[in-house]
Amino acid sequence: MPTLRSMKEVRKVQRVVTRVDARSMLKFSVFYAFSLWLILVIAGVLLWLVASVTGTTGKIEDFLAEILAERSFSINGVDLLLGSAVLGLTLLVAAAVFSAVTSMLFNVISGVTGGLRLTILETDLLESDGRAMAPESPRFSPANAVLYGDEPTTGL
Repeated sequence: MPTLRSMKEVRKVQRVVTRVDARSMLKFSVFYAFSLWLILVIAGVLLWLVASVTGTTGKIEDFLAEILAERSFSINGVDLLLGSAVLGLTLLVAAAVFSAVTSMLFNVISGVTGGLRLTILETDLLESDGRAMAPESPRFSPANAVLYGDEPTTGL
């Protein structure tokens, strides 16, 4: 009968990454860049609202008018938001295309060099009698792995 406490076995393995799918890299990059863009737009709107409520925007406008030797200077928040959003979306597309092209370049280079070699430590949970736990075992799950002192890992 297995005990509640299991032992860990660690072995060092090497994996070689020889190809990265450009389409999956493009999809990942678009979602990642869009998430960052959305976070920055929301943060910008919130900062603008706080600056408007506290009167900071008026002080900045007065400061800019003084530096530029103008009688008055005003910042239109809607135009600023639209310009920032368009610029952000343009950078989003550029970053996504760049990452897809980079993954294609990686594929070409790895064809010449043989790929990217990674060394990974794999841990197996062992029963108290030394047998490896079966992955379909109800005790073998990422949540239970944490209980036994092992961090869940994903394969490459």
